[in-house]
Amino acid sequence: MAMSQRMWRREQERKRRERERRARRRRNCVLIVMLIAAAAIAAVCLRYCTGGTQTQSGAGQSAGAAVTEQPSATAAVEVPSGADIPVSSLDTSFFDDSAFIGNALADGISAYGILPNSDIYARVGIDLDNAYTTAADNDSMSVVDQLKSKNFSKVFLCFGESELASNDASGFAEKYMELIEKVKSYQHGARIYVVSIPPVTREVSESSSSGVTISNILGYNDELKRLAVEEEVYYADAYEALADEDGYIESGVSADGINLNRDCYITMLNYIADNAYIPDMSDLSDDEEGGSGEDEENEGTEPTSRPRSTERPTSEPDGEDHEESTASPRPTVNVLKDSAVSGRNDSAEE
Repeated sequence: MAMSQRMWRREQERKRRERERRARRRRNCVLIVMLIAAAAIAAVCLRYCTGGTQTQSGAGQSAGAAVTEQPSATAAVEVPSGADIPVSSLDTSFFDDSAFIGNALADGISAYGILPNSDIYARVGIDLDNAYTTAADNDSMSVVDQLKSKNFSKVFLCFGESELASNDASGFAEKYMELIEKVKSYQHGARIYVVSIPPVTREVSESSSSGVTISNILGYNDELKRLAVEEEVYYADAYEALADEDGYIESGVSADGINLNRDCYITMLNYIADNAYIPDMSDLSDDEEGGSGEDEENEGTEPTSRPRSTERPTSEPDGEDHEESTASPRPTVNVLKDSAVSGRNDSAEE
């Protein structure tokens, strides 16, 4: 009887140890499965990240090779680091409640994130033909139709680089006029700004076979200024803001000689904030209007080739005329130019 009881206890002990071994096996299996799953997830993530980096790097190298062979006005904007000009030097308040629509020039403002209170509707490579059908980045609505979404105080139009290859400045102006009329129908109370085409480096201008030359850019910008006169919209001279004494953009400020770096954008936007104006016929060059150059003989007058007028509010002797400086769909030609420039000149003479 005693022997049977010991055997029973041994049997029970054996069964207990067997249950423990089975439990350990199950735990080990679960742990192994979890480790394998974690390793697989890590491998997929690593491959995805590495593949994306390599793809971007390869695309960048391909783009760089393409730029070396022939720079493109529609190349993607490169965002370098270590800019020298602080964002705090830019008067971003001037651009609050404004919209930028257009090509890589507008897209770069979004890429650098220097105008946080502006809406940017842009896409690299867009032109005046497909602006009505091509969606902005990360959106489904065309860049022009984006202006239906809300009311803006200012609308900046950035087009022209893609159209340089056609060498048809007059046709470009006709399409631009249609765009301005469309924008006016969408934004009744907004000031409309036509942003000129910025300069390129001497190397790009002399080697380009696709119209990206300084002479072509100047011809297109002349049409834009004439268009601003006819449509009574503001002319934002990005070319004058960035061109050196020879008319080119400084070498080294662009990865491809065309697209601007962060410092150039800050310089350009500051210049536009201080110098945007509504042109009149006197602002057009003499050869455009058949003039005799008599204005150059008048001393003490404001040079027409580089107007310095601004639309920023100026102090008025009374409150009645101050309303003229607010936004309007069809601003009066030269009202801001006269008040802003004359005000500064009068104070200087005193």
